[in-house]
Amino acid sequence: MPLRRSATVVVLLICLLLLSLQPPSGVHSAGNLSACAEFAFSTEEEFVTQGPVPADGNPVISDGDLLGPNHTICARNQELLAKWQIAPDLGLDAVDVLDVERNLVAFSTELDDPQGRFGAGDLLATNGAVIPNAALLTLFQVGRDLGLDAVHFVGAPAQIVAFLEEGADKAPDDWLGGALIESLNRYDVDLWFSTEGTELSASTAPILDGTLLSARTGAVVLDQPVLFMASVPAGIPERGVDFGLDAVTAPRVGDATAVRFSTEILYRGEPPFTDGDVLRVGSGVEIPHADLITSFEPLARFLGVDALFMRFEKVGDLYLPIILLQSQE
Repeated sequence: MPLRRSATVVVLLICLLLLSLQPPSGVHSAGNLSACAEFAFSTEEEFVTQGPVPADGNPVISDGDLLGPNHTICARNQELLAKWQIAPDLGLDAVDVLDVERNLVAFSTELDDPQGRFGAGDLLATNGAVIPNAALLTLFQVGRDLGLDAVHFVGAPAQIVAFLEEGADKAPDDWLGGALIESLNRYDVDLWFSTEGTELSASTAPILDGTLLSARTGAVVLDQPVLFMASVPAGIPERGVDFGLDAVTAPRVGDATAVRFSTEILYRGEPPFTDGDVLRVGSGVEIPHADLITSFEPLARFLGVDALFMRFEKVGDLYLPIILLQSQE
């Protein structure tokens, strides 16, 4: 075979090999996401793991990395942000793992995009969708960015995926002016979220950073007095304190009574909790912070929880986190 033809064949074979390594259409790269199919979280603090060395050889775990059970790193921050090709770590302030086979994750960052393509209050997806904070607040008529501290999608999983796949082709401004609400209604999907800021004069309901809101209806899903046991002084102004809402997860069916969450600040009364514990609505601590981080063997005993995802299974009349059901086996 002539040398030139041989070289051409080699190039074609290499091209075919590279194509075979690409994910199929509609699938987006986000690291070892399958390890977070049932449970995922991020910490508030960066730390060095003293346990088994992560697969990429880097023992430093940032507050922007997505973590799973058994000292697993499911996705580095740069992997979540791969669509935007961002080198700096922007943190991870909210997360919802939507489809591990398609590597589809919804999330928000702690910092703005250095190139100005999105802000820390916008909702992002690993497929490149960007939903501005203003669009989430459409029905509340706030008129300013309040940040994004927690997010959870409600609806049929296939409809949520279709909603975000359509969103990948939209510019951020395309969600404004009621377009997000129209799309949520069309796909029969809702977005539950909490903000970092407050706005007491919001049109439909006062917004505090400890309130769980619905983007689709403009209503309060859960407020502070409902989130906590009666002995906790949660709620402004009647009960005295807003503990914040730093992370939220729930069943896709939208059962607010099954919500699990973390707070912005701790409480030393009865029952006590920290802003690193996973709490169950109205019931107190369900997963102590130590149970989340011990397998990573950090030198610090407290790292906080900034984002949280759980997959639920219906058992009788209750929706229970699968990771807790597995621990009982």
